[in-house]
Amino acid sequence: MTKVISFSSGKGGVGKSTMAANLGCLWAARGKRTLLIDGDWSLGKLSIMFGVRPKWTVERVLGGEMSIRHAIEEIRPNLFLLASPSGMIGYEELSEDHRRHLYLEIEQLRDEYDLILLDQASGVSWGVLLFAAASHETVIVTTPEPTAYTDAYAIMKLLSKRFGTRKFWLLVTMGTSSEMNAIADRFCDMACSYLGVRVTVLDVFPWERAFCESIRKQKPFVELSPDSTVARLFEKVCSKLESSEPAVSHGIRFFYSQHPLNAG
Repeated sequence: MTKVISFSSGKGGVGKSTMAANLGCLWAARGKRTLLIDGDWSLGKLSIMFGVRPKWTVERVLGGEMSIRHAIEEIRPNLFLLASPSGMIGYEELSEDHRRHLYLEIEQLRDEYDLILLDQASGVSWGVLLFAAASHETVIVTTPEPTAYTDAYAIMKLLSKRFGTRKFWLLVTMGTSSEMNAIADRFCDMACSYLGVRVTVLDVFPWERAFCESIRKQKPFVELSPDSTVARLFEKVCSKLESSEPAVSHGIRFFYSQHPLNAG
C-alpha cells in the first residue's frame, strides 16, 4: 500500500518544504517511487527548489481539465512532482468540492507509488487539517522558538480533538545547541500528557548555512552534500518513517482505506 506522509507547520519559514524535498530525494535514490505533492495550492515552492519548470500544475486537475496522472512529472529518477502554481488567485483555500475531487484523484494512484509526501501550506486551515488527518503519518515541523512550538501544539490539539489523530512525529529544525533535544523531548511529554497522543521526535536538525545555498542553487541539500553529517540525519529520518507502521484511523478515512469518506 502507498504510504502518505503529510508535513505540516503552524508557521512559515520553519523548513517544512526543505525537509520534504530532501527526504523525497533520498527515498527516490533508495529505489522507492516517491511522489511529492506541493500542498500550498496557490504559493507553490517545490518546483522552484528543484529548479524545474512544470508543464502543468494542480489547478488543471482541480478544474477537471486533466487527471492527476497527466499533471504529475518525473523530476529525478523515481521522484515525481505534482506542482502548484505561484500566485494563482482562487486556490488559497480549496472548496469542499475541490478537496473531495483531489482526494479521489490521489486515490487513483493506488499502488503506483511507494510513498506520497504532502508538503502542506503553513497554518491550520480546514484543508490542511483534513489532508493531515487523512495521511498515514503526520509530521509536524517546528523550530526551537516558543511561538513555533505553540503553533505545533495547536495543530496537534486540533487534529487530535477534531479527527482523533493519536500519533505524531516532531521534526525540529534550526537547532543551535545540545539543549534542543531535551526541549523537544519535554514538548513531546507535555503533548502526550495534555492531549493523550503519542509524539515521537524524528530528529533535531542544526542550523546549516548550506541549506540556504541549496535553495539559491535550486538543488536539494542531500544532492549537494551527500556525505555530510546533516545528510546522514536525513537518512535516519527516512528509515524511521519507512519502518513505522501506519496509524489507525479514528475519525476521517485514510487514503486507500475501504471506509466511506467522512471529510465534512
